[in-house]
Amino acid sequence: MDNGLVGRSVYAFGDSIVYGHLFPRGFVDIVAERRGMTLTKFARNGATIGADAHATGGQILAQVEEAPAIAPDFVLFDGGTNDAQSIFRDQRYDVGAYAEALEKTLHTMKRKWPTARLVYVAAHKLGSRDWETQVALREVTLQACHTWDVAIADVFGDTMFDTRDDAQRAKYTFDGLVNGFPGTDGSGTHPNMAGITTFYVPVVSARLKQMSPR
Repeated sequence: MDNGLVGRSVYAFGDSIVYGHLFPRGFVDIVAERRGMTLTKFARNGATIGADAHATGGQILAQVEEAPAIAPDFVLFDGGTNDAQSIFRDQRYDVGAYAEALEKTLHTMKRKWPTARLVYVAAHKLGSRDWETQVALREVTLQACHTWDVAIADVFGDTMFDTRDDAQRAKYTFDGLVNGFPGTDGSGTHPNMAGITTFYVPVVSARLKQMSPR
């Protein structure tokens, strides 16, 4: 058990990758349990950074606004996965509108919880999304995080998790449950337990550990 994180509180925002998709436990649940942290999860399946009236999970900004005013030790969030669909497939908005919405989201987090340490989790490379759109969203997201002093747990950049590779897609992602648990052979978006424990948990845990005061 890591004494630097035991008892620390974390609020988690984002989409189905944070929530867990059809399974109510995502990577943040595993990280919090293993590190002895207190987790409050606000993520919703289908959530976006940008404003898409057709997005099933609403905006991540709304999750932040609805969360308690009391500051956690850490704020952990993702975003952009569903925005890639809204931008490329549905053409609801563009990368510039996404960037503006992200700035507003980060500003709101900083204003609401000035003492919290913010961590953006960059999801794995997605075979289920247009690649150029992913790269464009990643570029503006990393720039915004740098501007707002937001740490990055970079699963995209720091691991080999890439579901453009069909073997990885089949082994590490799921769309449905098998006997109540995440299965395999998914579309490439939602990490199953193997994907979570192999790639997400080590990267997120290491980033939190680096940020936590002793």
